[in-house]
Amino acid sequence: MMLVRPVTLSDHDEILALAKEAGIGMTSLPPDTAVLHRKIERSVNSCNGKPEGKHEDAFLFVLVDTDTKKLVGTSGIVAHVGLKHPFYSYKLSTIVQASSELDVYSYQRVLHMVNDYTGATEIGSLFLLPQYRRDGIGKFLSRSRYMMLAELPELFSDIVISEIRGVQDEKGDSPFYNTLAQEFFQMEFKRADFIHATQGGQFISDLMPKYPIYVNLLDERAREVIGVPLEASRPAMNLLEKEGFRFQGYIDVFDAGPTMQGERAFLRTVRKSRRAEVVEIAEVSQNDRFMVSTTSLPDFRVAYAGFEKRRDGIVINAETADALGIQKGAQVRYFDQ
Repeated sequence: MMLVRPVTLSDHDEILALAKEAGIGMTSLPPDTAVLHRKIERSVNSCNGKPEGKHEDAFLFVLVDTDTKKLVGTSGIVAHVGLKHPFYSYKLSTIVQASSELDVYSYQRVLHMVNDYTGATEIGSLFLLPQYRRDGIGKFLSRSRYMMLAELPELFSDIVISEIRGVQDEKGDSPFYNTLAQEFFQMEFKRADFIHATQGGQFISDLMPKYPIYVNLLDERAREVIGVPLEASRPAMNLLEKEGFRFQGYIDVFDAGPTMQGERAFLRTVRKSRRAEVVEIAEVSQNDRFMVSTTSLPDFRVAYAGFEKRRDGIVINAETADALGIQKGAQVRYFDQ
């Protein structure tokens, strides 16, 4: 069985191994021992109702293969971004200029650096070992976060975002970064990306230009990748689109990857998941597996398992009940679409 649960301090070494497998480009899961320890500790405190500050909850989850007891994936939620450290994006907009005297009509795309997503909820840290990218496990890992958004809406914003990795070449360099940001940061993309992941984005404010960037003045390679996802990230982007997320013209300031945006209350899993009582614990078919979650912190869990719906509730098997840490009569949330 696949089980999503909150990370614990004892998971550190396995999380570090997963972060190294994910690679440098995944800024929300950096392969840095000290940074990961802080992220794990922050999640543990948030689950225990002791966030770093008001509205600063951050949750990191692990995917466990209950047969092997190994951690095989991660996902996360930051309840409100940009409250302590600015959250930067480029907003792609249009400027039209015209001269009737010269009969010239100029249509220009412009990038503005903004903090429009301050206070939004961000989902991220999504990583799954390649050998588990099958049988709907990746979809389950991604969607499991929405069960928490549905069950505990008071913790989160009405707007939910997700940053998708932008185009990088075979060496891990970003054409957009090399054309624009490198001129101001004076370091290679991998180093800037790592600093951003481990130390935050203050240096963006310190070093990047505050004025609009005219897209037509950029190198052709940079123009071509604006709002385009890394090929390996397209499946994750497709899952977001099916859930109700859309690209609204915001891109990452480093690699120009698209930021996807959705309204929490209208996300598919949030809308269609339901509360129910566990009316019996008995053997049920596992041929079709769905999501079943607990309904409270500190031990919010989501299982990928079969269950049986009845008029008065649902039936789950003993293994699922044990994985979720619940008994007959417990309230759960389920999604069977």
